Amino acid sequence: MEALLGLLFLAFIVSMWLGAPEWVSELIWIVFLTIIGIGFLFLILNRFSLFRRVRFSDPELNRCYRWSFPRFWGRSRKYRSTRRPGSFKAGLRVWGLWLLVFALLATTAITMVASFDVEHKWVSMAMLLGTPVIGLGLLFRLFTAGQKARRDVQRLTAPEAENALEQDERSPVLLLRAFRMDEANADPAIPGDIPLTFEEFIVKPLKQYGPVVAIGRPTEELPPLGAHREYVADDWQGRVKELLQLAQTIVVILDNTPGLQWELEQLRDPELMHKLLLVVPTEDLNGLKSLGWSGIDQAIGVIEDGTENKRYILALVFSEDGDPYYITGPRNNAEYYRDAVQLGSRYICDN
Repeated sequence: MEALLGLLFLAFIVSMWLGAPEWVSELIWIVFLTIIGIGFLFLILNRFSLFRRVRFSDPELNRCYRWSFPRFWGRSRKYRSTRRPGSFKAGLRVWGLWLLVFALLATTAITMVASFDVEHKWVSMAMLLGTPVIGLGLLFRLFTAGQKARRDVQRLTAPEAENALEQDERSPVLLLRAFRMDEANADPAIPGDIPLTFEEFIVKPLKQYGPVVAIGRPTEELPPLGAHREYVADDWQGRVKELLQLAQTIVVILDNTPGLQWELEQLRDPELMHKLLLVVPTEDLNGLKSLGWSGIDQAIGVIEDGTENKRYILALVFSEDGDPYYITGPRNNAEYYRDAVQLGSRYICDN
């Protein structure tokens, strides 16, 4: 896409330089703006679950929750930052990259204007055509470097779970997952230069309900972006049991590691199951079936056999009686999972 826009921009400049018919330049410019407009429109539509058709498999629940508008204004909280060694230096790097962006834009504009005063025609044309190409290439690289630097700052200043719980009186949202999921990149509908983790996508809609906390990997130097980490030295199982009782919503990313399987065994308790939002990050449903929970095998059979178009199981919530309700979507990329988590957490908090 970047290459196509660059070629169209160069074609527009060449057409103006060579004195092509006015309609040619206008057509190139219209195509250029149309591609940008379609890109922005697709990006906006991709942000709304209304256009992605994520829904409950249960018709009654789908009527109750599918079309409701999420009321998230006023629910977010600002947490006091934790200043780790290197955070100040990382912040300076972000500001330095922004200054380079502005300097690059100014240099590009000055060089293009100066090209009109160059007497040699081919030198003037090379300056006029080459400057925006080089400038755009460097600009994209600077933006990518700026995003990486900003993420480093966020990791260096992210408050730990204890601080977040002290600053927010609401009951927490507990995230349980295998440690290997911390580095699992998401599969977004629109790929970006900076890969986002799966956790980042699904945690975002949960923050409106309370501080999202998770047990951190003891050996990690910096917390990943997503949930606030709590580091437990010895009795992590005892701390998980405490958090299970405190949490208003329990989000589990399904996996088959021993630690997560132990946590799932604790969630068989009927008093906890109705708070559970189980995310299924794979098309392989054997892990889901192997749980052996009541109603899961039968419900999977209905979903697999009763749909003409393939729908992916993205997440599950449970009634007070322990019956599973599936949230499905026509795709299983990161945006659909985020919408499934948003829909499931809304159901849990309303009940």
